[in-house]
Amino acid sequence: MADAQWEDVGPVDRFAGKDVSEVSIGRTKIAITCRDGKFGAVSGVCNHVGGPLGQGRLDGDYVVCPWHNWKFHRATGEGSSPWPIQPTP
Repeated sequence: MADAQWEDVGPVDRFAGKDVSEVSIGRTKIAITCRDGKFGAVSGVCNHVGGPLGQGRLDGDYVVCPWHNWKFHRATGEGSSPWPIQPTP
């Protein structure tokens, strides 16, 4: 990780009391989560229609977009649609 760039987004206390917080690093929005003292960070923009994930809520280990309820794992960012996916015939 020698090439990794780290950004200071503030003290831990800023995020520890909230399930989901939103921060900006330049023009990039980040959703920061805190569950049982463990933090996660994923893109703050829902890739469904651009909703603000940092203004969403946690459902288990998933950040739920406040616009259409799409879910993204709080540590990996892996998405989960709120609707069942129908197989193509």
